[in-house]
Amino acid sequence: MTSDIMFRLPGRRFATSSVALALAFAAPCPAAADDATNARLLSELVQKANQERQLVATVQSSWGRAILPRLTDAFKKRFGLTIDVSVSPIASARQFPIEIAATRAGGPPTYDVMQGDDAETIQLTGAGGVQPVANSKELLAAVNSDVASGKIKLAQISHGPFEGASFHFMANIKQILYNPRLITPADLPKLHADLGDPKYKGKFTQPPWTSHWEIAPQVFDEQQRDKWLEVVRAAGKNGTVLSEVEGTSRVVLGQYAFALAQDAYLRQVLAKDPQAPVAGTFFQDYNELNGVYYSVRTRARAPSAATLWALWMTTADAQAIWQPENKSFQPFGSSDIDVAERNTVAQSGAPVIGYLENDRTIALLRWQQTPEGTRYLAAIAKAIQGE
Repeated sequence: MTSDIMFRLPGRRFATSSVALALAFAAPCPAAADDATNARLLSELVQKANQERQLVATVQSSWGRAILPRLTDAFKKRFGLTIDVSVSPIASARQFPIEIAATRAGGPPTYDVMQGDDAETIQLTGAGGVQPVANSKELLAAVNSDVASGKIKLAQISHGPFEGASFHFMANIKQILYNPRLITPADLPKLHADLGDPKYKGKFTQPPWTSHWEIAPQVFDEQQRDKWLEVVRAAGKNGTVLSEVEGTSRVVLGQYAFALAQDAYLRQVLAKDPQAPVAGTFFQDYNELNGVYYSVRTRARAPSAATLWALWMTTADAQAIWQPENKSFQPFGSSDIDVAERNTVAQSGAPVIGYLENDRTIALLRWQQTPEGTRYLAAIAKAIQGE
């Protein structure tokens, strides 16, 4: 089941008036007036960004450095910027705790704008580390032509607890990547709880981050959360902790039968070698749709340039640069990868769920920014290590 929030938003509503035609020659078109306002706000933001003179941004740790100059050049050209732009690939799961600690201590952020997934972003938000963007709707329409035309809805990019502050630009689906030479689909675990079965000991890898476990049905039930930690801990004792990239590589090499990883790495491997021994399948209990968002940091040294970056990264122009190498998809995008991934999920009937799926998932996301929720996610992270 795909996400209603991500994939099937209601159509845009247009206001009409019986006197509109009569006033057409007496007053400017509302759409034109809106466009003019949006353009003015964007022009003012660009002017401020140029005055800031530099921008320090992050991208996914798995992104190759070869695409970074292309990203920065296209970004600067889009807005006529004359600033220095520094872009660093980082592992957000490791960097966000550092940024959260710095925010709580009143210190400056390391980066002006950062990417992170749902849980990381909500924790940084809860710590006061995300700066809301003034006039975000108008600016997003000015920057992203698909938003201006109504092809993409505002809620698909900034919604719920992230509205006006964090902007969705890509996603991945957490699933099982396996080596068909070592294990058959019938022998793979069907439920996450199966990972604690002794027969899988030493046969799989999983990453140190919590995104494969944090949105399990048991986590929604306060009475089941402690029991779920035991499930995570059993899997942690059975598996090896490696990043998703390394885990996938080890599966292809035949060192492990399967890995908990994301769909993008399957596409990356097969793009390089269509005959590589790797395939993907879904769990039958749940599979997390892991959204990735850009957020402007509180006390950023270059907040205007950071805002431009966060908004521009939602566009098809930016996607056309990073997607061919990274292979992640946009739930609201229209590229071949985006369409194929949506079709794969629909045809499989797999239970895919994201944090912005409905009121209940949003409530869980909000809970995870509380001290209790933060402690629980930390407990999951330890359990992944078998602790």
